[in-house]
This record gives sequence, C-alpha cells and structure tokens, in this order.
Amino acid sequence: MKKSLYKLEQISQSLNSHEVYYKFNKDLDASDKYRKGRINAAKWLNELIYYFIQKESMFLVEFKEQIQEQRKKLSDLEDGDFKQALFDEFNIIEDMISDRNNSK
Repeated sequence: MKKSLYKLEQISQSLNSHEVYYKFNKDLDASDKYRKGRINAAKWLNELIYYFIQKESMFLVEFKEQIQEQRKKLSDLEDGDFKQALFDEFNIIEDMISDRNNSK
C-alpha cells in the first residue's frame, strides 16, 4: 500500500501543478472553457485521491477491530499455552499497527 500511497501523492502534486498552471498562466494559448475544464478535472481528481488515501487509512483501523473481535471470541478458551500464543501474536500485530499509525 505504501507504493500506492506514494503514487497517489505524486499524482496529487502533479494535479496541483496543473491547477496552478491553468489558473495563473496568462501566456497560455487556451480558451477560458479549456482552462476551466482542466482546473475542474484537477480539483475533482485531487478530491478522489483524498478519498482513497482516507479509505486506506481506515484499513488498519478495521483490521485492528477484527483482531479485537477475534480476541473476544477466543477469550472463552481455556487458559493455557495455546491461548497465550494466540494473544501474544495478536498483541505483536496490534503494536505494529500502532507504531505505523504513530509514525505518520
């Protein structure tokens, strides 16, 4: 997903450049309608990118919620090595998710 996010961020920067170019370049030989179309397309695409970046950030939240649901289901298991191993693995992964969220 990092590659996807990186690519979306690159596209967003490019769209911002296009928007500024078509908004403020007085030497450009293009009709007002063409300029407006390019600016509107860049804005819309940037909004779409924002939506997908937000959606990606929710994947980890949903993933962690699934782990917590599984933890609740397994809490009725008899205490022992098996249960401890399951919960240890859940803890490690939840810590990794928390570390990723904190490093943003």
